[in-house]
Amino acid sequence: MRVAFILFLTLLGALVSFTVTALGQDRDQAVFAFGGRYVDGYFEHALAPLIADYEDNVVLGAGYQKFLAEPLPDFHLGVEAGLALRGGQQASGEVWAGAVARYDGWTIGEQLRISPAFTFGLSAVTNSIGVEAERAADRHADPGLLFYLAPEINLSAPDNPDTELFYRVQHRSGAWGTMGDMFDGHNAQVIGLRHHF
Repeated sequence: MRVAFILFLTLLGALVSFTVTALGQDRDQAVFAFGGRYVDGYFEHALAPLIADYEDNVVLGAGYQKFLAEPLPDFHLGVEAGLALRGGQQASGEVWAGAVARYDGWTIGEQLRISPAFTFGLSAVTNSIGVEAERAADRHADPGLLFYLAPEINLSAPDNPDTELFYRVQHRSGAWGTMGDMFDGHNAQVIGLRHHF
């Protein structure tokens, strides 16, 4: 676990260094905050907000994004880092970092812009809570460092694209036993606010 955490910190340091180097470029940056609730189920259950079963645990988080490239019109690639407080039955901290891809080309009339995005990286937690702790105990696994996935939908007004509302699934996973001997870790449905600058 210690080696994995050192590798994660090295990755986070490289992303921060890359981001700081790119700050002088004329690219898109964003900060965001969110809150939500953990799902008592697997990743696919977290994708259905109206029928999901929920835990008593919640998550509050914040993050930073830096978009570094636009390989196709309205398609942006960048990096993301964030921190979260997880709690309810007991408290836990989370830090994550990864690559983010986003598409800004969909609009409905002149009232709504829809921007899907996807983040992939690594997530480290101080300790497990809820169904993640149960899954770790059942497998005698270590969920301290897992893969991180965050599919999301962003909504904004075309005349004010710098501020947006988003829905995201925070997903931690061992990718079928690849990391930490975990299969699925923890899944939360969150709603947040993002500001671009």
